[in-house]
Amino acid sequence: MWTIAAVLVAVAGSAIVAWQAWETHRTTSLGRKALDASHSLAIDSARSRLDQDAPRIDMYVEGVSILTAGLVDVPGSQIEPGARWNLSEDAARLLQVQARIRVKNLMSDRTTHLEVTGLHDPAMHADTEVLLLPKTELFYFLTATFTLGQWAENWEAHQAGNPPPNVAEGCVISGDDRDEGVVDRWPLSLAAWPIQPAGDSGETWQLTEGTTGRDWSDIAMRPLRERSYWISQRRGIPLPDLPERQAPAVRRAGKGNAL
Repeated sequence: MWTIAAVLVAVAGSAIVAWQAWETHRTTSLGRKALDASHSLAIDSARSRLDQDAPRIDMYVEGVSILTAGLVDVPGSQIEPGARWNLSEDAARLLQVQARIRVKNLMSDRTTHLEVTGLHDPAMHADTEVLLLPKTELFYFLTATFTLGQWAENWEAHQAGNPPPNVAEGCVISGDDRDEGVVDRWPLSLAAWPIQPAGDSGETWQLTEGTTGRDWSDIAMRPLRERSYWISQRRGIPLPDLPERQAPAVRRAGKGNAL
């Protein structure tokens, strides 16, 4: 009889200990969730505040053109209509496809820091950093310079439904004029297939038929913006990310449309 009572007491004691452990774990989990929720709310609130104070920059691609390749510091010139090339002789000849990009500061009272990589300005200065004054705009060019042989590879890849192997990439970066602020990036990628076979032989090539850039190129007119948030840009301290389950990979704005 005493043995049964002892067993019952032991079982009851184990149940009480297990319940206490579960209750402690539940309380700890609830506290952790509440802390995570408070942390996420604070970060999201800080992001919203920085979004409201962020510089307003408009960036879009105006058009794409085909040019002959000039010297390194000399702009290319327009291709003559009806131009043809023989790949067996002209495969190493350079040809350019150029996208014209407009960047405008929409604010009337703030200057923003502007940096471009992989692009050049009308004076052929590449990878520059400037101050974009209020209500002013600048033009840049993303230029893809490849040989006719490489452009032919792009045409063949496009016809096969594959991404062109030869592309040009660049980026426009706008920095907040305040230490605590945001940095916006617009990555750019220019793919094109500006020449096509002129006959069945495969040796003679001509400009790709089409009246607009969208017929022979692929670049977003309004590239997606990527925004990062900073507690201090000067000291290199970013705003912490939201917990992985709640945070989007990258905050983007706008829709990209191919030319």
